[in-house]
Amino acid sequence: MPAAKKVAGFPAAPVVAPGSPAKYRVRVRMYRHGLGDCFLLTFPRKGREPLQMLIDCGVLARDKNFMTGLVEHIHKTVAPKGGKGRLDVVAATHEHKDHLSGFNQARAVFNSKFDFGAVWLGWTENLTKQEVQKIKEAKKKAVATLRAALDMPAIGPSLDGVEDLLAFSESDDTTGSGTVAEALDYLKLRGKESGDLQYLEPGQAPLELDGVDGVRVYVLGPPLDPILLKGSEVTEKMKRDGVIYHLGATGDAGMDGLAAAAGCGGAGDGERFFPFSPEHRISRQSPYFKNVAAFLGATYDDPAQAWRQIEKDWLKAFGQLALDLDSDTNNTSLVLAFEFVKTGEVLLFVGDAQVGNWRSWADVKFTVPGRVQPLPAHDLLNRTVFYKVGHHGSHNATLKAGGLELMNRPGLVAFIPLDRATAKAQGRKDENGVQKGWDMPAEPLFHALVEKADERVVLSDVGEAPGAKAKAAGVKATAAYVDYFLV
Repeated sequence: MPAAKKVAGFPAAPVVAPGSPAKYRVRVRMYRHGLGDCFLLTFPRKGREPLQMLIDCGVLARDKNFMTGLVEHIHKTVAPKGGKGRLDVVAATHEHKDHLSGFNQARAVFNSKFDFGAVWLGWTENLTKQEVQKIKEAKKKAVATLRAALDMPAIGPSLDGVEDLLAFSESDDTTGSGTVAEALDYLKLRGKESGDLQYLEPGQAPLELDGVDGVRVYVLGPPLDPILLKGSEVTEKMKRDGVIYHLGATGDAGMDGLAAAAGCGGAGDGERFFPFSPEHRISRQSPYFKNVAAFLGATYDDPAQAWRQIEKDWLKAFGQLALDLDSDTNNTSLVLAFEFVKTGEVLLFVGDAQVGNWRSWADVKFTVPGRVQPLPAHDLLNRTVFYKVGHHGSHNATLKAGGLELMNRPGLVAFIPLDRATAKAQGRKDENGVQKGWDMPAEPLFHALVEKADERVVLSDVGEAPGAKAKAAGVKATAAYVDYFLV
């Protein structure tokens, strides 16, 4: 019993890792809480308490008790003398469970033990914008279609992996802590209460951190271009041209057709996506079905004639819709680059930005005080010394050309928030019922990261200790977190 309790709870760890430097310009703390993102950035300030910035707080396959323990640890870190802690900035990158669940699961701790300063969200969370309302409506429609398909006896049992993908967008955990959308609503409320809720856009003037001299924060994404915002698919040409490290989109019409197939197409305009008009349809629940039951039993329902069944063709389409839903939400990620002006060093946090988000940065430029020409976003990538790897190291969440290949600063450190065991337990099962798992980190990307950063590629997985070169680069680890220090 004691061992089970230890596994269930967040591991104990000091708030300062042994061997930590007394002086530093920033400490980046990656929590080792499972498959999810939770980063605490600490910037020292002269004559004041350090500025504390939290980027995301979410996870898969962890319960309320575990995440409450994690947030309690954050509190002890920012308020070691007790009393209320202050999070000067809270940034939420995008609406997925593995980035936001903690704001529901540990809501009581956030309410009672923290004051919030600014809350930063991407412009794609600003519901006063008409285009954002359309994005949210499309997402709801996709979720409803997939839910209806999962409930269909002929389709649902074969949709392995779709439930896992939906979990990113729907319930946060098994304790009834709420939905991911409610976590976002909570952060918006805290931002309004503090008087500093900001919806950030790429290319806007660099942000400053209160009392932190010589640091500028640039917003690279999510893209404003609707085509790039939806650009999550990886084409064969991208693979040939070396754009990505290695998925087609379903599209609005395709989604309407699938909604009709799943029985949730609705009346009116939705009727045009059904293959037959209402007077020519007979459902299996209809009293008239008995007139065709024998014929269908000898043909369409005959296992030996399974090739006739359109349901088999729908399976791939529903799976692709689930992937599109997941990827398009990832592509709305808020992307932040922290520049240390004197040295030019950059810390890059990309959320789970995928292809379209990355490609949009080629056209993003910033007006910087004291600089005659606008600063290109790609210049920031070229000076990156710390990279928070997107989407746990999946194949289409780090661009090759126009991405990692631009990160040429010596001593690059890359942190991957990844728990291998959790990733392996997700996804579809093969024909033998064996869990296929998610390919994280994707091998081609991981090899490319190692080529760039050597042993300075660090996973949050508690089973993988940082290497000697990572430690030499300022990485310290405990059972609860891994720290990177820029001294």
